[in-house]
Amino acid sequence: MSNSQIADSAEPTDSAAMSPASRPERKQPIGLYTLSSIEMWERFSFYGLQVILAYYIYYTAGDGGLGLSEGEALAITGAFGGAVYLGQPIGAWFADRLVPARTMVMAGGVIIMAGHITLATVPGLAGLIIGLALITIGTGALTPNVYTMVGRLYKEHSPRRDSGYAIFYTGILVGALVGPLATGFLQAEFGFHYGFGAAAVGMLVGLTTYFLGRNTVPQEARVVPNPIASSGKWKAAGVGISLLILIAVLVGTGVLTTGNLNNYVLATICIVSIMYFLVMLRSKKVTPEEHKRVKAFIPLFITGTIFWTMILQLFTTFAVYADTRVTLTIGSYSMPAAYISTFEVIAGIIAGPLIAAYGQKVAGRSNRAVPSTCSKLGLGFLMMTLTFALFAVYPMIFDGRIPLVPVIIGMIVMGVTEVMYAPIGLSAASQLSPQAFNAQMMALWGLTTAAGASLSGFMGQLYGGMSEVAFFSLMAGISLATGLVLYSLRRPLHALGLK
Repeated sequence: MSNSQIADSAEPTDSAAMSPASRPERKQPIGLYTLSSIEMWERFSFYGLQVILAYYIYYTAGDGGLGLSEGEALAITGAFGGAVYLGQPIGAWFADRLVPARTMVMAGGVIIMAGHITLATVPGLAGLIIGLALITIGTGALTPNVYTMVGRLYKEHSPRRDSGYAIFYTGILVGALVGPLATGFLQAEFGFHYGFGAAAVGMLVGLTTYFLGRNTVPQEARVVPNPIASSGKWKAAGVGISLLILIAVLVGTGVLTTGNLNNYVLATICIVSIMYFLVMLRSKKVTPEEHKRVKAFIPLFITGTIFWTMILQLFTTFAVYADTRVTLTIGSYSMPAAYISTFEVIAGIIAGPLIAAYGQKVAGRSNRAVPSTCSKLGLGFLMMTLTFALFAVYPMIFDGRIPLVPVIIGMIVMGVTEVMYAPIGLSAASQLSPQAFNAQMMALWGLTTAAGASLSGFMGQLYGGMSEVAFFSLMAGISLATGLVLYSLRRPLHALGLK
């Protein structure tokens, strides 16, 4: 990497010595845009798949689906979402111990593309299982290492960090918008397999942009920070082979089925999360100050899981809701049910840069107090409370199917909620990360999404057994309580190192 590239991808160490004209405090590193691009296209592929996945599983063969039950569809969708993020600690471990992060991202993108191609070309349940497995592996390799590289673009406690993550998250939302629009249209007009093919093309575009900008990522991404000894490699290989054999036995004996798959995924997520916390808290490579930060991350992990359980119902509860409870016609135009989630994303895309710009402006004022991380996260939960409160009220106002406009309003509020919370959560995880477990801490944050995705499958099944008013009121109550708990913890967590 040339000196100019290093300067572009890292914060200056002596800004005071620079002239005001050349001082880059207000500019974001060029590497941020390279990493935002690959993650945007990965999200294009992922969300493009997610919005049509449940429909593909429970629609009848005559409608192009597999014909499984609605309950199985929600369980598989939740389990897939959970498994995708469950694979992230493994990808992060590889980057910390075996393969440089920059290489892991490229390999992960190739595997993801292969998964979407399999879904597009291999029919039936076999194509579904193989395709989802490949996407799970590829996302585990790509996503945590992209997040880690974004964090390495900044010095510790940089005032540009939160805004950088907000810009990065806006790229995610762009992919999350365009992906469902493309796959939803293709699925409605031509069939599911064309939608899966579009997801593969999106990943190919992302890989191309990443390859062209690969030299703008942080210098540290080219090396393995904590390489494993040769004996450890054999142990890791043995563990991996043993897990594959165990899964094969469970499937072959009928213990693991499409109906109970989500139970196993959620249990595994819980076990892996606890193990990660124990390893970091007991590691001699973690300093006493870093131990305090890991402890501060525990309540953020729990509340992050709750947050993603709420948001990721877009692909379980709200997928069924859009298909069965919403009037999707506007005049003579009939909107695909998959498009409902795009209004949430559009709101996030518009609100994200505005929130980022305001946050950066406030951070640059020395005479103005900056809200704490816990306060920002708590406010996100208050907005989430409003989202579910709206959906709890709608059945009291409207008879029969819910008109489209009120549903869009609810999706807009949810979209603003996401960009208020998620970038700050990413930034907090990066801020609290121990040096020796940088990528793995980001993967641990990814496990909040894994648990949330899995739990969203259970919530979708719970939704089917409750009245809408009761269900959405329950979600609103949980959101409100979580926001209040976060706000009450702002001082204790600040003492542990969370700014």
